[in-house]
Amino acid sequence: MPPKTSEPRRAGEPGGDAQREANDQLWGRKGLVQAYATRELRPVEVLLLVRYQAALSGRVLELGCGAGRLTGYLSEIATGAHGIDISPEMVAYCRRTYPKATFSQGDLRDVAALGPQSFDAVVATYNVLDVLGDDERRKVLEGIHQVLPDGGLLIMSSHNLAYAPRLADPLHIRHRSLLGAALTIMHWPRWQRNRRRLLPFQRTEPGYSILNDISHDFSALHYYISRQAQERQLADLGFDLVECLDLDGRQLGAGDDAPGCPELVYVARRRPDCGTAAAQ
Repeated sequence: MPPKTSEPRRAGEPGGDAQREANDQLWGRKGLVQAYATRELRPVEVLLLVRYQAALSGRVLELGCGAGRLTGYLSEIATGAHGIDISPEMVAYCRRTYPKATFSQGDLRDVAALGPQSFDAVVATYNVLDVLGDDERRKVLEGIHQVLPDGGLLIMSSHNLAYAPRLADPLHIRHRSLLGAALTIMHWPRWQRNRRRLLPFQRTEPGYSILNDISHDFSALHYYISRQAQERQLADLGFDLVECLDLDGRQLGAGDDAPGCPELVYVARRRPDCGTAAAQ
């Protein structure tokens, strides 16, 4: 089970929607480009680019493209690759670095505004959808459903709820190397400030949790979901799961929670239009 937390404040109460406020503040900061300006791919991403090359050869949208780590490769495959990011610095960097793709500044919450069947594939990896709470995340998935044609491909990743118990005591230094312990002590004051500020807003709901993790010095609140719950959620929103993979590219069956893997990757296709949960 995820770590037990105190009752969070709800939207409309003092403090408002804490997850949205914290994450929007984080991604609105300047100076993040350098941390994301790399061409390095994880093994699962290499596998997916090869395995789904045909599906990624048309019009491809990447949500939360950051500094174009993955978009650059997509632009070599797709007839048209487009990246969206909320950070103007990230978008400016991508436009300079990857001229084969197009980029725009925007909020992934507005994906439906891009128009029906405007892309053949949507990529939302590196847990980008997990900056959102459950309601907004579902709305974005509904929007992705709208911009894809029947059979259109969705590749996304999400924090693995089965990994959450490993987040129980993130500030401890026991069992770390000397270097790891030294770095922990050095960063401790900032980590502790952020941790104390956001810990009250953690919560656990059926099938998912909102948790504070080490990302950007514990300054974010992320959505964690189980493999089974994510498959059900995709099905409810009009997608058929093709496969679920860990970060090494190993396929995970329905009963495999992969508790040692912090992030799981999902490949799904838009089901022929028969109405999503939102339309029912």
